[in-house]
Amino acid sequence: MRALWLALAPAALTVVPSAAAQAAVERFLPSWVFAGAGISLVLLVSATFHREGSRIWRLLATLAFGAFLLATLLARPDEPGRGMVLMLSGVAFYAYVWPPEQLRRADHRRLQHPPELEAQLTGMIASLFGLDAWLQLASGTLVSVGALTALFLVPVVFAVRRRVPARPAQWALLGLAALAALAPLIVVAWVQASGQPFPSLSGYVALGVLSPLLVLGLASRHVLLRRFAASTVARDPDLIDVVVTNPARVLVVSFAAICAFGTLLLELPISSVRGVSLSWMDAAFTSVSATCVTGLVVVDTPTVFSPFGQVVVLALIQVGGLGIMVFSAAAVVFLGRRMSLSHERAAVDLVGASGRAGLRDALRTILLVTLGTEAVAALLLTGSFLFHGDSFGEALWRGVFTAISAFCNAGFALQTDSLIPYANSPFALGVVGTTIVAGGLGPSVLAALVAWRVPARRTLHARLVLVTTLLLIVAPWVLVAALEWDNTLAGMSVVDKLSNALFQSVTLRTAGFNSIDLTQIHPATLTLMVLVMFVGGSPGSTAGGAKTTTLAVVVLAIFAVVRGRERIEVFGRTLPTVTLMRATAVTTLGVFAICVGLAAVQITQDIPLDAAVFEVVSALATVGLSVGATALLDDLGKAIIMACMFAGRVGPLTLFVFLAAASADHTGRVYPEESVPVG
Repeated sequence: MRALWLALAPAALTVVPSAAAQAAVERFLPSWVFAGAGISLVLLVSATFHREGSRIWRLLATLAFGAFLLATLLARPDEPGRGMVLMLSGVAFYAYVWPPEQLRRADHRRLQHPPELEAQLTGMIASLFGLDAWLQLASGTLVSVGALTALFLVPVVFAVRRRVPARPAQWALLGLAALAALAPLIVVAWVQASGQPFPSLSGYVALGVLSPLLVLGLASRHVLLRRFAASTVARDPDLIDVVVTNPARVLVVSFAAICAFGTLLLELPISSVRGVSLSWMDAAFTSVSATCVTGLVVVDTPTVFSPFGQVVVLALIQVGGLGIMVFSAAAVVFLGRRMSLSHERAAVDLVGASGRAGLRDALRTILLVTLGTEAVAALLLTGSFLFHGDSFGEALWRGVFTAISAFCNAGFALQTDSLIPYANSPFALGVVGTTIVAGGLGPSVLAALVAWRVPARRTLHARLVLVTTLLLIVAPWVLVAALEWDNTLAGMSVVDKLSNALFQSVTLRTAGFNSIDLTQIHPATLTLMVLVMFVGGSPGSTAGGAKTTTLAVVVLAIFAVVRGRERIEVFGRTLPTVTLMRATAVTTLGVFAICVGLAAVQITQDIPLDAAVFEVVSALATVGLSVGATALLDDLGKAIIMACMFAGRVGPLTLFVFLAAASADHTGRVYPEESVPVG
C-alpha cells in the first residue's frame, strides 16, 4: 500500500484544470495547486506512517484519493471516457486498500510481496498518469512539472530498492529511465533560469513516460521468466496467483476482459455494414450490454452491424449468459484437472450441485440443457419466421439469434422494433417466452422439473424457484392486461391481448424483448415493471436481478414476523439465519446501487425521473427494456449505464461466489446476544 500511495502523492499535482474549472475552484481555495498539495501531503504522510493492520492511515489515504478523483473529474468535465476510467480506478483502489478480511488473510498467505510487485505497481500508475499528463499538459508550472518528475522517479526508486535489475545492461536501462524522468524538470528549470518563454512540454513529457514504462517492463520480465521457467524449484507466488486463486476476482477480471475484447472486435470496420468503424463508446456500450446480457442498445443491431458484427454480439451473449465462472469450472473439470477448494465450493453452490461429487454431472447438465433448449427454440422460431415471409437463410439466422438471446435473457433482436412485428403471432411470442422462462429458471431447476417424480430432485431451492416464478408471471400478467387493455393493447383480438400481456410479464424477468410500444404504457404499468425487473430471475440462471429466491426469503421472513415466529419455515423445512442475512444484504445493496446510479444519471443527464428510474433499474437488473431514455444519453450517460450493467451482472455473482467461498472459512468469535428495538 505504501508504494501505491507514494505513487499517487505527486500525481495529485499533475492535474491541469480547464480555465472554467480553475476559476470555480479558486472561489473557495487560493489556487488549484493548494488543493493538490493538500491531497499529496495526506497521501505522503499515510505512506510514511502506515503499518500493517492500521486503519487510520488507510482511511485518510482513501479520503485523499477520493478528493483526487473528484478534483480530476471537475478539472475535465467534458471528457466522459476519462471519467469512466477514473471511476474504475476508484473501485480498484477501494478493493485493494479495503479488502474483506477473508481475502486479506488469504492474500497474505499466498503473496509474500515478491520484489517486483512494488516496482510493477508504481510503474503502472506512473505510466497511466504520465500518459494522461502528456495528453493534457501543453504547458505548466515548475510545480506541476516537478510533481510529474517525482511521479516518474517513484518506480525507479522502488526498482533500485528491490534490486529488480540483475545484470549490468539492466542497470544501464534503469539509469536511462532515471534520466528520462528528469528530462522535463531539467528543461523547465533551464528555461526559467535563462528567462526564455515557456516551451511546449508534450515532447519532454513523452520522453519522461518512457521511464515508468521501462521499469514496468523490467519488473514484468522477471515475473514472466519466473512464472514460465522450466524448473522444479518452488516458485514464489505473484500478483497473477492472487487473482486466479480467488473465484470472485476471476469472475470480475474475466468479464472485464471479455467486454474489452468484444469492444475491439466491434470496433473493426468489418463489424459494420458500411465498413466504417463505430465510435469507441458505442462499441464498448454494445459489448458490455451483450456480455452482461442486458439488451440496451445505442445503435440498431440489424442495420448497423454486419453479419460478422452480429456473430460477435451473439458470441458475447452466449458467453455472458452462461457465466464465466461456469465456463472456467467446466473447462477445468472436463480437462481432468482439479480445482482449488475455493473454486470448487463456489462452483458447487453456483450450479446447484449436490456436492463435489455431483459437480461434473451438474456442469454436463448445464451445457446439455442450454444447447438443447436453444436448438429446439431455434428450430421452432425458424419455422415461425418462414411463415411470416422470411427467406430460409434469413429465418434460420434470426431463429438461432433470437433463441440464444432469449435463453440467455439478453433481449437483443434482429428487428429494429424488437418483437413488435410479431405481436399478432401467439406462437412466436409463446416460443420466445417459454425460452426466456427456461433460461430464467436455471438448468438445475429445469433438470429437477424434468425428474420431479424423483423425491431427491424436489429440493427446497427448486420448489421456491418454481412457486415464486409462477406468481411473478401470473400476477404481472393480470395487472398488465388490466392496465393496458384499452391502451397499448387496444385494437388487438382478445387472444392477442392476453398473449402480449403474458409475454410482457415474462420478458420483464430480465429478458428485454418487447411486443408493445413501451413509450405509451400507463404510469402504473411502468411502476409495476420496475418492481418486477428488480427481482429478475433465479440463482444459477442466465438472468440478472436480485433473484426470485431472495424475494421469497424476504417475504417469508415478513410472514414469520407477522405471525410472531422466530424461525422461517417453508415446505417442511427451516431456513437458516444466514440465508435471511444474505437475502437482506442482496436486497439492500441492490436498492443502494439503484440510488447511486439514479443520482449519477439525474446529475449528468436531462432525462425525466420516471425514464431515468426505468433505465437504471433495467441496466442494474440486466433487463434491457427502455422507454426511450437510452437514445437521450450522451457519452457520460452511456458510461454510467455501462457501469450499472457491469455491476448488475458481475456484482451479484461476485457477492454470491464470495459468500459461498468464505462461509466455510468463518471462525470468528461468538459474543453474547442482546436485542435492540426495531421498527
